Amino acid sequence: MTSAPSEPTAGPGRQVWFPDTSALVTLAVHSPLQQAVVATLSTHDRVLVDAVAAELHGLAATAGPVSGWAGTALKQLDWLGTPVRVNDPVGTRLAVELQEQIAGGRALSHPMQHYGEAAIISLASRARYLRPLMLSDDYDARVAAKNHGVEPVSVHKLLHLMIRQGKVAAGQAASFSDALNTAGRAQDYTAAELASGHLGRVGQP
Repeated sequence: MTSAPSEPTAGPGRQVWFPDTSALVTLAVHSPLQQAVVATLSTHDRVLVDAVAAELHGLAATAGPVSGWAGTALKQLDWLGTPVRVNDPVGTRLAVELQEQIAGGRALSHPMQHYGEAAIISLASRARYLRPLMLSDDYDARVAAKNHGVEPVSVHKLLHLMIRQGKVAAGQAASFSDALNTAGRAQDYTAAELASGHLGRVGQP
């Protein structure tokens, strides 16, 4: 079970959070949600992978609502610090392999699709003396992360952890979920479901 953000790390190393493209787009949909998550994770080490910023730039240049959210997300990156690159041959090769795994044989809608998540897993899975957690709203990316020793957490699962630690009230978390549902970004969850952590696929793996 993933320890809540405010709990001491269980096991060797310190918690380090790696938000991926999908999670940052989700947070950009609703400013109060983004602010609550930033307040919670700002007490922890965070890493912004350069490929995530690059993927956001690519999405911002497309059409549709995701474009606007990606543009908003690009303006909300300061709390994550200076982007880190995956630039050694081993890490880059692994990232490309992971991008293909996450795509699952489906054609990429743009060259950077899934590469942000793949770069996070490549970097985080090879880190020593750390406990990496990837904040991701991409189920296939979460599966890939889990398979490579990186603990995946969806935004809704993080809301559950925040409720459990008293960082946010269940009713407020439900209002965040309502906003995401209204935007077509996620299914809706009640305050009771968020408090219990019974989130189905969104709470897995």
